[in-house]
Amino acid sequence: MKKTLAIFFAVISLCFVLRADAAVKYETSKFSYEKGRIISAVYADDNLYTQRVSIKVLSGKFKGRTVSVNHMTSSMAGGSMVLKEGDNIIVYAEENPTKAESPDGSPIIQVDGFQRDTPLIWLAILFASVLVLTGGLKGLKSLISLILTIALIFFVLIPLTLRGINPILVTCFISAVIAAVVFRIVGGNNLKSLSGAIGTVLGVTAAGLIAVYAGSFMNLTGLSSEESLMLMYSLKLKIDFVGLLFSGVIIGALGAVMDVGMSIASAIEEVRRVRPGSSFLQLFNSGMNVGKDVMGTMSNTLILAYVGASLPLIILFISSEMSFVKIANMELIAEEVLRALSGSIGLILCIPITAFISALLFFLSKKKGVPSYEPQTKKV
Repeated sequence: MKKTLAIFFAVISLCFVLRADAAVKYETSKFSYEKGRIISAVYADDNLYTQRVSIKVLSGKFKGRTVSVNHMTSSMAGGSMVLKEGDNIIVYAEENPTKAESPDGSPIIQVDGFQRDTPLIWLAILFASVLVLTGGLKGLKSLISLILTIALIFFVLIPLTLRGINPILVTCFISAVIAAVVFRIVGGNNLKSLSGAIGTVLGVTAAGLIAVYAGSFMNLTGLSSEESLMLMYSLKLKIDFVGLLFSGVIIGALGAVMDVGMSIASAIEEVRRVRPGSSFLQLFNSGMNVGKDVMGTMSNTLILAYVGASLPLIILFISSEMSFVKIANMELIAEEVLRALSGSIGLILCIPITAFISALLFFLSKKKGVPSYEPQTKKV
C-alpha cells in the first residue's frame, strides 16, 4: 500500500507541474457563476411564463446580497424552469456591465440554472463507498487509480492539447502512463500487470491507427459538433481538431481495452498457478478462450455506449424520415461510427496480443525459475 500511495503522490505532483507549465492564459472574465437560493417566487402580472424572484447570493463578490429579478420559466429550447422558495440555483453575475447592458451601471445578476453539484458529490461519495466496501483493499486501489486517470486527462492531456501539441501523440503517451500506473496499482508488480499493460497499450494504439487510416478516407474535419465550432470560432484556439477526434477514439476505448487486458492476463496467471507445467500453447489457448467470451460483451459495451449517447439524434433522424444516404454520409454520424468500430477493433486485437505476451512471459518465467505471481498463503 505504501508503494501505491507513493505512485499516487508522484503522479499527482507530475500533473500539477505539467499543468502549471502548459496552462493557457486567457483574459480574466468579467462575469462569474455563483451559488444562490430562492427567497420568494411569484408570477408577475398573471403571466404564467414570467416569475418575479428574490435571490440571495451565497458565494462570490456579491455574497449575502439579495436581489429581485424577472425570470422566464420557459426557454427557447422548449424546456421549463419553474422556481419556488428554497430552490438552490446558479446565478450569472456581471460586476461591470456595459451601458447597453445596464444603463445605470448596476451589476447584472440573473438566474442561470439549478444547482446540481451537491447531488453529484453525494453520488460520487456513494460510488466510492460501494467500490471500497465491496472490493476492500482492491477497491481502494481501484479508486486511487481512477483518480489518477482523471487527473492525467484533465491536468496533462487537455492543457498540452490547448498548447497546440499533437493530441494523438499526447493521448498515446497518457494512455501508456495510465495503463502502466493502473495495472501496477491494481494488479501489483508482477508479470500479470506487465503483460496486461503492454496488451492494453498495443490495443489502443491499434484503435488509434485504424481510426486515423479510416478517417483519412472520410475527409473528416473534426468540426461536426457545436463544441468544436465554439472552440474554433468563439475562443479561436489553435487545436488540431482532426487529431482531437482520433484522440477521443483512443480515450473512449482505453477503459474497455484495459478491462480485457486485465481479464486475459489474470486468467493466464491462474492457469499458470494451478498448472505450473503448462506449455506456451496451453497458456495462449486459455487466454484466447477467455478472450472470446469477453469479446462479445465488451464489444457490445462500446457500441451501446455510443448508441446511448446518440439516442436523441437517432430518434430525430428516424422521426424526420431522412434519407439513409444522407444519414450515412453525414460527418457527425461518420465520426460516431468511426469511434465505435475503431474502438471495438482495438479491443478485439487486444485479446490475441495480451494472450500472446502473457503466455510468453509466464512460460519464460517458468523456464528461468523467476516467480511470476504473488504466492497465496493459506490462512491458519
